Amino acid sequence: MTRHLVLAALVLAALGLAAAGCAPGESDTVLRVALWAGGHELEIERQVADRYEALHPGVRVALESAPNGYEERLLTSIAAGRPPDVYLMDSPDIPTFVERGLALDLAPYEEALGFRPDSVFGQVADAFRRGASMFALPKDFTPMVLYANRGVLAAAGVEDLLPAAGWTWTDFRRAAETVVADTDGDGRTDVFGFDFPRNLYQWVPFVWSAGGDILAPGGGGAAGYLDGPEALEAYRFLTALAEGGLTPGAQFVQQGDPAREARFASGGQAFLLSGHWTLPVFRDLVETGDLELAIVPIPHHPSRTAATSVLYASGWAVPPNAPHLRRAIDLAGFLASPEAQRIRARSGLAIPSRIDVAAEIAAADGTGVERAFIELVEGARMTWGARVRDFSRIEALAVEIMDRRLIRGEPLASSASDVARRIDAEFGR
Repeated sequence: MTRHLVLAALVLAALGLAAAGCAPGESDTVLRVALWAGGHELEIERQVADRYEALHPGVRVALESAPNGYEERLLTSIAAGRPPDVYLMDSPDIPTFVERGLALDLAPYEEALGFRPDSVFGQVADAFRRGASMFALPKDFTPMVLYANRGVLAAAGVEDLLPAAGWTWTDFRRAAETVVADTDGDGRTDVFGFDFPRNLYQWVPFVWSAGGDILAPGGGGAAGYLDGPEALEAYRFLTALAEGGLTPGAQFVQQGDPAREARFASGGQAFLLSGHWTLPVFRDLVETGDLELAIVPIPHHPSRTAATSVLYASGWAVPPNAPHLRRAIDLAGFLASPEAQRIRARSGLAIPSRIDVAAEIAAADGTGVERAFIELVEGARMTWGARVRDFSRIEALAVEIMDRRLIRGEPLASSASDVARRIDAEFGR
């Protein structure tokens, strides 16, 4: 504790020097930032880095992107004593890095950095917080939502079914059934209602929106939850959509559905389940009027009054053994700052974590899409991955539950029970 307080005092004092410019003896400093961005997103992050360099003459920011194998590479570099100065932490990686002591507690430096936790969406800030400690400064996030193609719905005469607030599974299925059509008369479906949500990160909101969960409170086990009655209701609802011909066939189950965005945009699908990261794919079509897009909530079980969506977030963290610790903390603060978030919002991949910046972006969006996203944040939950270590292993096993039903015809209850048992055995619960 004494060492921690001494370190905090030294860093706070040094940050005071940083506010006045480059500290003595730190010219030509190179700060390395690890992240997974690629393409246009990486270009935007370069613009953020360029702005920091302009504000801190003599400091250069090197962006080290690893779109594949990011977590493994990052863990290896920190453990080997060659860490970056700052790294981007994804919400499912939080337990791994925090529990292993690989992320510095940034709470002592919040005031010096101008960071106020209450300026950030509450669920997002809480994801990176453990008690009074804050292990990353939130960057951005997204809830899972339903994209709706108004043109497809209007052609089927059911655009009025789009909810003003929430809607039930019954309402959703009715809309999805109505749009299904063979438009060219060749005996094959050309317009589908939905695309099948195979992965846990996609379908967990349906379990929550039935009043169930996939793990016990605190993440203590899967048995009785992943295979519980509410979860089974969700699996039955989703697999029935596929079995009823409302989604493309089971050929897409195991290898995914790479054409789903194109099919949705071209009028071959009414609803698409995704996060904000898909919005840039449709932005130009929306602006030209070629795609009438609506963002609507995930439907809920008829016994419930509202849906509970899932949130995914990322934040800027500093390894305790960062080569330039003082500068690293200062850089992390800038990367999470309003200025950086405004620059980053140009990519359109996520919602800025700061409430005021997100509101600015929504106010400037004439389509209403950004506002709809923000409205769906209320009542959403952060992914279990933000609290349960190695959650990706749970996701890898859980994907079998509905696959086994759609591909081999197995009863959902038995496959869910088997997967829950294996998860608990693997994690020693």
